[in-house]
Amino acid sequence: MELSAYIFLIFLSTVTILTESRRLFKWIFIPFTFCFLYIVRNEGFDTDIIDYARQMHATGMDLYYLREFIFWFGSRFVYFVIQDELYSFLFMDLIWILVMIRTGNRMSKNNKENINNALLLVLLTSFPFVFGYENIYRQFYATVFSLYSYSLIEKKYYSSICIFVISFFMHNIVALLLPLFFIKRFYKFNFSDRIQISLIVSLLFVASLSILSNLKSAEQTGLNMGVFYLLIFVMLLLIGLLVFRKNIYNLFEKVPSLLFIVVLMTGLVSLNVDMVAERLGMMFICFLTYDLYLYSSEIRIKSIRALVRLSLMLLFTLPTLFFDSSKQFLI
Repeated sequence: MELSAYIFLIFLSTVTILTESRRLFKWIFIPFTFCFLYIVRNEGFDTDIIDYARQMHATGMDLYYLREFIFWFGSRFVYFVIQDELYSFLFMDLIWILVMIRTGNRMSKNNKENINNALLLVLLTSFPFVFGYENIYRQFYATVFSLYSYSLIEKKYYSSICIFVISFFMHNIVALLLPLFFIKRFYKFNFSDRIQISLIVSLLFVASLSILSNLKSAEQTGLNMGVFYLLIFVMLLLIGLLVFRKNIYNLFEKVPSLLFIVVLMTGLVSLNVDMVAERLGMMFICFLTYDLYLYSSEIRIKSIRALVRLSLMLLFTLPTLFFDSSKQFLI
């Protein structure tokens, strides 16, 4: 049933993208998202989710919990109030869905024409999200809140910093996303300076990435797809350089995350820390999708705009159906 619901969700996303119907997104897609996640939780817990359910009962206060206390203590508190693992996860699912809706509204600058606010359409069925709500829930939660912080940074800078700090204490690995934030805004530095700062920070991270192989987050997702992610990012960078060949600065403005994602992923793969590359690669896909979806809202021709969004959704959704390691979560 879970796989059938997932396939229907893909179909619903496709129809909504092609029709650009705000009513369909608001009154059909979002309610069905809640129904889908109820099916996911009701079908039973998989792998890491089993451990997260067990940790809801934990009482430990050691460093492992303190360094990411917002997620660990937050999930314990939810369970303490609800007293049921299934409904605790559903309540937490409700929170991240609302945060994603809020992120979409922020990125559209409240201009919801042409479903410019419907970021969830292209991300919900993507394999970074499927792995997130089905398996690596703590990193997924941090990614969602980081995306919200990313959507705020240009207009509500200090609010963005606060949300980013919250996401950091959900999963410390989000610190490696800082170059993506610096290119968007960093105090009063101009755009040219921010490019240089982001590049320097990216290179500094690459120079120290070997220590990450000792982190818990270095556990594999089962796909070992670090090189695959890098190839996708490089391909998109080459396309971007071709499209914006007359003014490369426009590429940094329209898709600010792309170059620095390539730099960081190149470092991860070259240092042979593929397990970390898989985890970060999935986070990077979410941010790249944000930038590309935001850029698509500037396309005036409806057919081209819909094609870009549909391609973006299918690019990161179809692998879920073809790789056994990801498909197993839906069976």
